[in-house]
Amino acid sequence: MLVMDRRREVQRWLALRDREGLTYRDLSARSGLPANTLAHWAWRLRREERSTRESAPFVELVPAQRHEDSAAGRVEILLRGERRVVVDAAIDPAVLARLLVAIERC
Repeated sequence: MLVMDRRREVQRWLALRDREGLTYRDLSARSGLPANTLAHWAWRLRREERSTRESAPFVELVPAQRHEDSAAGRVEILLRGERRVVVDAAIDPAVLARLLVAIERC
């Protein structure tokens, strides 16, 4: 099995664990994967997620092009993967930060 396939498989099992509140032992019985392996993957994935969140991604702010239907005072944010977000320039910075984190997780 390829590492990426294994990663996806374990992520699906760990998501089930989170949804249903299973122990690693219960999850091991369902999945056939050793409990220690599941716990290690959970730790590894959390560490990777934390590392990704802590490294500040480059975000380019570009004034949105004016169209007849666009309101003044908007900012276009270009994210990784060619994704774009257009928000009101007066958006609360904390709200914007939470929004960007949520989008980057997708």
